[in-house]
Amino acid sequence: MNDIVMPKLSDTMTEGRLVSWKKRVGDQVSRGEVLAEVETDKANMELEAFTNGVLLEIRVQAGEMVQVGTVIAVIGSAEERATSAAGQPPATPAEPAAQPGEVLQGPPAEAAPAKPAGGAEPPVAAAPQETPAKVQLATEGQAPSEVQLPAESQIAAAPEAPGEAVALSQEQAQAKAQAQVETKGGGQGETLTSTQPLQKGPVAPEGAAPVERAAPVVRRRARELGVDLGQVHGSGPEGRILLKDLEEFAAGTPGAQAPVQGGGPSGAAEPPSAAAGAAPQDEGLSRLRAAVAKTVSESWRTIPHFSVTVDVFMDQAEALRRQLKESGVPLTLNDLIVKGTALALLKYPRLNASFNGDSLELHRQVNIGIAVGVPDGVLIPVIVDCQSRTLQQIAEESRGLVEHARSGSLSEHDLSGGTFSVSNLGMFGVSQFNAIIFPRQAGVLAVGAVTDVVAPRGGVPVCLRSMKLTLSADHRVVDGAYAAEFLADLKEILESPVRLLI
Repeated sequence: MNDIVMPKLSDTMTEGRLVSWKKRVGDQVSRGEVLAEVETDKANMELEAFTNGVLLEIRVQAGEMVQVGTVIAVIGSAEERATSAAGQPPATPAEPAAQPGEVLQGPPAEAAPAKPAGGAEPPVAAAPQETPAKVQLATEGQAPSEVQLPAESQIAAAPEAPGEAVALSQEQAQAKAQAQVETKGGGQGETLTSTQPLQKGPVAPEGAAPVERAAPVVRRRARELGVDLGQVHGSGPEGRILLKDLEEFAAGTPGAQAPVQGGGPSGAAEPPSAAAGAAPQDEGLSRLRAAVAKTVSESWRTIPHFSVTVDVFMDQAEALRRQLKESGVPLTLNDLIVKGTALALLKYPRLNASFNGDSLELHRQVNIGIAVGVPDGVLIPVIVDCQSRTLQQIAEESRGLVEHARSGSLSEHDLSGGTFSVSNLGMFGVSQFNAIIFPRQAGVLAVGAVTDVVAPRGGVPVCLRSMKLTLSADHRVVDGAYAAEFLADLKEILESPVRLLI
């Protein structure tokens, strides 16, 4: 048998939430097939099987948060499945759901008294609210299988956030309402049968995407807007809800961004009191914000940063960009900077290294992470092997990674393996800033805005396009002179960008 563990899907991941299972106990599994969807500190990712076999056990249910390395499932052979079935009760399915016509048979109730001789119905002892009951699910022509009913308070609560309700399809809601619970009394062997509809959350509209098909950033934004994701139709792959889907839905929903609370008989919201307005408000951190906080704190605490800055004249680089655009090759200045940085790192490999305490790990590939701002945080997807890619290839890869980052659909591969990073705030008019080095890297390049400056050329003042580049470097790995030489080489590449085309 092979244990399936919660994998480390990003450089900073320490725990993950199992969003949903794509297979059930007893299903045949092939190598590379998707087993489950996992939510990391950065995005939702698919967990694939690494071997062939049968899914024998599911040890972590959907919605649970577990540490990296925890066994969440077991895959084995058909023979091991038969042995397991013979020696223990049937395994719990991943997400059992009652179907029309099925009967839920409960275990004997130990505290139910026998019916009195007078014919009066005795009161039925209430079960503990939060204790889930195990029942047997019986279908015609099949052996009963044991499943676990959620506690009453869990039926209407979604695992993603407090206060959100589970969206059930119309068919699931009707099936659960028709479920019958048969409880056998323990007094005189008599049987007490009751038929009660199970509680359920609001019914999602037909065609709406399930909540787990939305990335963490989308679910967080939905909570900020007061939008029920069960009402939003996703336009992404497999019905995934994208940020644009949510924003478009919120824009067309009156009051979605500011739900009214309280009020008198007319329903109008009452203005807050002066005391309430003066009181501070606690705001919990999202998982992404908490991950960013942990990462930058660790970096700042363990890496001795220092920075050097250089002015780069970008007139020739902008001219090259315009020429390539006219030729049908759309580029951004950031694409030129990424390519130029990769070429400079080949000449200064200590900035493309990882500090290991008593040694340096010099990376053969230049894998540059590009910082992408997303709601409530930043993601750093990685362009692999930048030194051997063409400008067009870097531009295409960069566009794809930015789109996936903003839609919350980055993969494990997209976020792993970076050896150096580039952070560009020039589009916001920022002239200069110092970036924080990502763990396991030796440097990060901060890119400012391109502005007009007057500088002498041949004794004549001329207007030039200037940009500031600031390198933050790990002082354990390089010194100031080495960092300055790297920036001087990068400045030369960008001011004479013909090398970018080779």
